[in-house]
Formats: sequence, structure tokens, C-alpha cells
Amino acid sequence: MARSNGIAIRQELRKLFPSTKLMQLARFTGAVIRQRKVKIEAFFWTLVLGFGVGRKRTIAGLRRVYEKTTGTSIEESSFYDRFTPALVRMLKYATAHAFEHSIGVGRRLRGHLQTFLDVILTDSTVVRLHDLLAKAFPACRTNHTQAALKAHAILSVTGGGKQSVKVTSQRQHDGPVFRVGRWVADRLLIFDLGYFRYQLFSCITRNGGYFLSRLKGNTNPTIVALNRSHRGRSIALEGQKLRDVIGRLKRGVLDVDVVVRFPRRRYGGRRHYTTQTLRVVAVLDERTKRYHVYVTNVPPEKLAAEDIQATYALRWEIELVFAELKDNYRLKDMPSRKRVVVEALLYVTLLTLVVSRRLLMVIRNRLAKQADRTRHRRWAAVFESTALDLVAIVCRPYKEVRSLERRVGLTLLREAVDPNRSRPSLLQAVEAGVHEYR
Repeated sequence: MARSNGIAIRQELRKLFPSTKLMQLARFTGAVIRQRKVKIEAFFWTLVLGFGVGRKRTIAGLRRVYEKTTGTSIEESSFYDRFTPALVRMLKYATAHAFEHSIGVGRRLRGHLQTFLDVILTDSTVVRLHDLLAKAFPACRTNHTQAALKAHAILSVTGGGKQSVKVTSQRQHDGPVFRVGRWVADRLLIFDLGYFRYQLFSCITRNGGYFLSRLKGNTNPTIVALNRSHRGRSIALEGQKLRDVIGRLKRGVLDVDVVVRFPRRRYGGRRHYTTQTLRVVAVLDERTKRYHVYVTNVPPEKLAAEDIQATYALRWEIELVFAELKDNYRLKDMPSRKRVVVEALLYVTLLTLVVSRRLLMVIRNRLAKQADRTRHRRWAAVFESTALDLVAIVCRPYKEVRSLERRVGLTLLREAVDPNRSRPSLLQAVEAGVHEYR
């Protein structure tokens, strides 16, 4: 059971973003030259905790939250003028700082995933914008959407690995945005077909990392070895093309090594090619009688073929994060036609997510044995319902909000726990080997 004295909400939030840090960022980026009527610390927390989870995202609504929290009144024009390129730079730096802190599960991986230091997920999500922003953020399908941005995210499942967000127009392809280096060592990277490139696979392998992806339907690599034998009169596969034989197979799981040939960068006007041996695992779908085919460089002794499909399903975690950003923290609501306001709102949404997960980690540490019964989407709803109280707790003098902090802390501890004891999260189901791929 949770202890009756709640949690130190104010202390935890100010530990994530101390007043000195916010002022340092504000002066470095030019968001603040000298303090005037709008105080940067209160303005920042009003943005993150008031605007990020408000029912309707408007500048007027934000101003009212700020006035209620600080007890000061301010002209609309003066408040609106705070949305500048310098503020966007400050929020961007703050987001980078925040992503260095955990927004993952805050523990080591378990089950068959414990052989990896971390699981890294990467994907992107599209946000539609006002048509007047078409020049800054051109969309792909202009017949119904003139302007749209794309947020490219790298997410660490444990929270201890690399995490970042990069913003581009919707027309920017996912693959070139994603860069790997030594940070991938001993980590498993999972991504969809938008990142499928043999050059990327080779780079991950050279840096000591592992990857898992679906195999593109138009690829037909040559099978060079079998990673498991089958009794009876099985089809001879070595030396044959994968797509030529997979339609004739009856086995539930196919686990083979294949060789692929792909071009390297052009040097001296000449194109050079190289080869790489990869592992392909095909799992038969009993409903459709078709194979789901995956490609990886993880050896069989590190990840069994039977665990490949469930492990790839963990990629859905990043989709759940995007859903949380759009549904709970209003990423899909970009009401302005001004680029500077849209970019500010985007980083505010990301900061709201990090602040939310920071408090969730505190809650999990306090709940001990009940920590695994806290689910992200349930927590997001609880956090959203208390956000305006959180603004007051972090901005007002402590003696005025001491009882409020205790009351809100107890609410968070109580409501964060999922009453359904038998419902595992996606990560827990994958780690325990009970996830059913659909």
C-alpha cells in the first residue's frame, strides 16, 4: 500500500527543471533578456502543465491559467508576444534536456529480452497543420492536406538509452533522419519498413548493435544455411531464393541465414557492392496460412525463432506513445497558423510527456510491488485530470500549496494502479512470452 503522506511533487518537478536551469536556458536562447511582468519559470510550467493537457489549446486559455496561478493580470498582446523564435529555441533545448531523463519503464529488461542492454524503438508521426503553413511544412498529399509536420522519435524502452525527437516536414522520408553510432552497442533496434535499408543494417552490425525488422516483400535473398533441422522429407533450402520456396513450405517456423548484396557509397565515380549475411525468420499465421517474415542479425542462441514475432510486436510501444501525445496531450490540436506558435506547442507537448513520465517513475518507486500495475494510458488520464493543480503546486509559494500537494499526491498514488490485476502491459506480456501476435 502507498504511504499516507503522498509524494513530493514540487520537489520532483523542480529537480527535473530547477529554476536556475530554466533561467540559464532562457538567457542563453534569448527568450528572456530581463525579467518583466511575465516570469519565465511560471510561464514555462503553465505551458507544460496547463497548456499541454487543457481541453482546448488556445493562447487565451493559457493566459487565464497563468493569471489564476500567479495572481497577476496581463494584457493579451503582451502575453501573446512571448511566443517568439527565442522561446522555441528554449523549449527545444529544454526538450533535449528532458529526454536525457527516463521516460521508459525505469528498470532492466526481463525474460528473453534481458540479454540486451535496451530495446530502442524508432518511428515517426504526422501532425496536420493550418494550410497557411504549407511553405514551411509541405504535406505529401496536397489534395486534402496542404501542410503537415512529421516528428521523428527515438525511444528507449528502459529509459536508460538514447532518446530524441526531430521535426521535419511530412515530405521528409524516415530513413535518412535516423542515424546510428556506437550508442547502439548491445542494444536491439526495432523499426518498420520505412527504415529498411541494408546499409543501415550493416552500420548497426559494425557498431555492435542488433536490429529487428519486417522483410520487404520485393526482396528475395539467397538462403545459405538452416538454423534448425526438420524431421521427415523436408525441402532442401540451401542455395535457393527465399521467395521461391516459402510458398511451398508447411513448417510453422522457418529460421535460416541468407546472404544479401547491396551498393555502398559511390567513390571516384564508381559504385562498389558488398555482401552481408543476415538471419531471416518466417512465422506461419494459422488464420491466413501466410508467413510473417522478419530479418535480423540477432543469433539464434540470443533470441529464439519463437520469440521473434512477439519481440517485434514491442514496436507498438512507440505507437502507444504517439497515441498518448495526440489524445491526452493534444499533439493533434495545432490551432495556430503561425509557425512559431506551432513549433512551441509541439515542444510543449513533448515536455508534458516527459514530466508525466517523471512523476510516474516516482509513483512506481513508491508503489513497490504494485508498480507493474501502472499503465501508461491510465496514468496519462490521471495526470491530465490533475494538471492544473500541478501548475499551482510547482509555481505558488510552498506554504500556500502544502495541503494541495499532499491531496494530489494521494490521488495520484491511488488512481495510478490498474484495478485489473491480471492485465499485463505490452512489455510485460512480451517479456513473459504470453503476448499473442495479431
